[in-house]
Amino acid sequence: MNSIDTEDFIAKRYEVLVERDVRYGEAMVDHGTTPRMRPLLLDIYRPQAAPVMARPALVLAFGGAFHRGSRQSDTVIEDGHENTPVSAYCHEFARRGYVCFSIDYRLTPEDPHPGSTPLLLNPMNVNRDRIDFVRGIMGLPPSTPVMIANAMEAAIDDMGTAIDWVHAQAGTLGVNPQQIAAGGFSAGAMMALAATYGQQSPAAAVVALSGAMGLAEMHRYIRSADAPPALLFRGENDLPGIGPISHELHLHMQSVGVDHESYVVADGTHFYPRTATAMPVMGDSTSTLEDAMAAFLCTRMVASNRRPALA
Repeated sequence: MNSIDTEDFIAKRYEVLVERDVRYGEAMVDHGTTPRMRPLLLDIYRPQAAPVMARPALVLAFGGAFHRGSRQSDTVIEDGHENTPVSAYCHEFARRGYVCFSIDYRLTPEDPHPGSTPLLLNPMNVNRDRIDFVRGIMGLPPSTPVMIANAMEAAIDDMGTAIDWVHAQAGTLGVNPQQIAAGGFSAGAMMALAATYGQQSPAAAVVALSGAMGLAEMHRYIRSADAPPALLFRGENDLPGIGPISHELHLHMQSVGVDHESYVVADGTHFYPRTATAMPVMGDSTSTLEDAMAAFLCTRMVASNRRPALA
């Protein structure tokens, strides 16, 4: 495979080899009591027996309202709807020839240190309705604005650290450093957007499954058409705090001229499978969510050999 054929990264040609518990960094938890550092881990999904080349990569983060989930499983079944876990996306895209990374990150119950580079512009006004719903399920008291802001900042930092690590270790990992996409589901999608556009981590594209940015953040951090391209999904009946703001992100990217695609998952809530029907906001050609994701990454990142925007 000496030249890029778009079909090379569309068809599922390969078996998958998984390497678990790879350390990509460390970060502080128990911030308010007895601070300590804990390792940050990820799992690597590789196409087995694939031709040797610097391959495109996906760095994906699980969802869970910044409270629950893991890099192996973030599936939720709610009102008869069920999402595909991020680990399964990693597996399916490794079958296509990508090197995929399902990352661990610090969660709210760990009391993470928020870091020294805040990105949230209105941290006291973050919508916590879904967060407190999840806390109730977990038997935890209602959250506070500071608690959630700290956890979100920490999670964004961890996503940035993971992208930076893959970029720095690209040669060892068999990755093309100019073809690293960041993404995730729900909280993980928000992290990918914030790390790519806010921290300007070296991601060449973003995939956001039911995640968005606040209005202030999208207007501050996404200002020009040369920002990395984005693929946005939202459920037709998504959470009140997700659906409208995802559409606002689409409108903002459209106004600035950022290359992007936005899809609505037919009959989808916040939790939908990779096989769900995805309807483009602009256009009338439907496909499965996974097929839309494969086509987007192949044309916008792999075939174009797009370079990450520089800070």
